[in-house]
Amino acid sequence: MAVIEHRVGSVSDFSDGQLKEVEFGSQDTKVLLSKVGGKLYATSPRCTHYGAPLAKGVLTSDGRISCFNVKTGDIEDAPALDNLQKYEVEIRGNDVYVKADEEGNTAVKQGRRKPVCARKATPAHPDNVLIVGGGASGACAAQHMRELGYEGKITVVSAEPYLPIDRIKLSKSANIGEPSKIQLRDAAFWKELDVEFHLATAVKSVDAQAKTVQLSNGSQLSYGALLLATGGSPKRIPIPGADLGNVFTLRHVTDNNNIFGIISARENEPKPKVVIIGSSFIGMEVAATIKQSLGNSVTVIGMESVPFERVLGKEVGGRMQSMHEEKGVKFYMNASVDSIQPKADNPKMPGSVKLKNSTSIEADVVIFGTGIAPATAFLKDSKGFQLLEDGSLAVDDGFKVEGVENVWAVGDIASWPFHYTNERARIEHWNLAENTGRNAASSILGVKVPFDKTPFFWTAQFGKNLRYTGYASSFDEVHIQGSLQDMNYAAFYIRDNKCVAVATMNKDPLATHVSELIRMTKMPSVQDIKAGLDLLTIKP
Repeated sequence: MAVIEHRVGSVSDFSDGQLKEVEFGSQDTKVLLSKVGGKLYATSPRCTHYGAPLAKGVLTSDGRISCFNVKTGDIEDAPALDNLQKYEVEIRGNDVYVKADEEGNTAVKQGRRKPVCARKATPAHPDNVLIVGGGASGACAAQHMRELGYEGKITVVSAEPYLPIDRIKLSKSANIGEPSKIQLRDAAFWKELDVEFHLATAVKSVDAQAKTVQLSNGSQLSYGALLLATGGSPKRIPIPGADLGNVFTLRHVTDNNNIFGIISARENEPKPKVVIIGSSFIGMEVAATIKQSLGNSVTVIGMESVPFERVLGKEVGGRMQSMHEEKGVKFYMNASVDSIQPKADNPKMPGSVKLKNSTSIEADVVIFGTGIAPATAFLKDSKGFQLLEDGSLAVDDGFKVEGVENVWAVGDIASWPFHYTNERARIEHWNLAENTGRNAASSILGVKVPFDKTPFFWTAQFGKNLRYTGYASSFDEVHIQGSLQDMNYAAFYIRDNKCVAVATMNKDPLATHVSELIRMTKMPSVQDIKAGLDLLTIKP
């Protein structure tokens, strides 16, 4: 096959530790050049998740950028599922050339490659692995076991009727439609990996001694290793009217379709009024999506003084609220809901939401954005499992469930030891879901990989992206650098005179950089941060 090559610059154009996007033969075709330890590497230039430019990322001394290793192009962190393309670099005198064959040249434009999932024996593994849960954690675990060469049987039992989806799109997109539009992998991919799915099937109980799982259809499955990845169940406040029609939670594709199908404008009819109970991530993202895409009247009810107060603090949360208010979203904060009142002319549908102070808010559609609980109810009658107070499972740093043999737990249901703050953390975000799945896959196969990933999440609302890294179960103060009003800031969350988390807006790549500093325990002192130290000058 013919090799295509292009000169992409001079040796002097690239400095050590630099990321640079360059043309590969034409203006619309680019590659990323990364220089690590004096050597140049070439890969595709954009993240394979949502296409963010990697040239704006942070290159570590060991050759990592964002999710990837630039030396190989392989994934090393969430949220991407596909690897980068990697290309040969050749130095001729002072000229730098990148080479690819014709197939590779086509792949340059595609910008991704699926992981190589060889089927070969591993040093230590169970006869079969049963994964309970068809979300991001379970999907990544199944894929990673095949990447590691596991040749045994992998079975995934999922209560949902479709293959694993990109769940974060449910609150950020209107009218999803068919689940296949947001599935992480298609059926052909899972068939090629020989991963067997039991869809629309729930687990009723686990017998850890017999190593069997009882299913909702009456059948039973045995396992050599069991991975619990059941995710979360949306909370629905037990108030009068919660069971009326057009009262929703948001967890599944059908929820998104039902909500947006009902609130979409109909000719010669007023737009339905939407009330969202809950002012954290799901509630606020849905509020922004509805207002921005459809323009309905949207009211948010929250128990805190400002949205996100527990996670982001009053200042950042207050600015997020004012951003929503500027777009026409209404708020009732420091409020408790008494009931959902039915319509006078249709008692099966909501007409208003009544607060405990007797305030009544008109509502045609009500959405609960009141968080999730670990989906572990099926374990309450399963011997040997000890649920923590919040319903989660305590796991070790390889995500093995404490006190139970041959069982691992990941994602929303796992409370794991976070190395940076020396406390247990349970985090309901996408990156951790994928990363915990990968780590548990390694652990199941006898490959011990220290879990040092830093929690990282983002939220997109009205075209603004807030990024957060670290873990602050509580904080003593929030130090703000930049302008909240101009939506250009970094917020440092401080506890016991230590910075434990950072939230940023329009400060890229600071959040990614801080994530690496926390991972490597290189965060500077609070005193230096408050003195204005530029964290980007600290090499991870």
